[in-house]
Amino acid sequence: MKKHLLLSIVLGAITIALKAQNSQAENLAQKIAQKMKDSLSLSDVQKSQIYAINMQLHHQKMEIRSQYTEHDVLRHYLQMVENKRDSLYRSVLPEAKYSVYKEKKRNLVSNN
Repeated sequence: MKKHLLLSIVLGAITIALKAQNSQAENLAQKIAQKMKDSLSLSDVQKSQIYAINMQLHHQKMEIRSQYTEHDVLRHYLQMVENKRDSLYRSVLPEAKYSVYKEKKRNLVSNN
């Protein structure tokens, strides 16, 4: 009985932590998508696609964090995921807007 209770408490705590982490990622993905929509005059469809890309990248990074613990290896694989961002955005943005994105990239994708 005590083991079941302890297991339930631990699983509940893990679930809460994962939901909070995912909520933060969703908020960040939404913030980036909104910044890009405002700065690049994106349509609602493009904004949704940018949001989906950001969530996809987040999930890939979380998977990497669960697989690797050594700092340099982790950083290497996280950077590999991050390097996909521009090519994924390129598939959503027309050439002119992609060029503006590249110019403003630091401000658009920052956590500010």
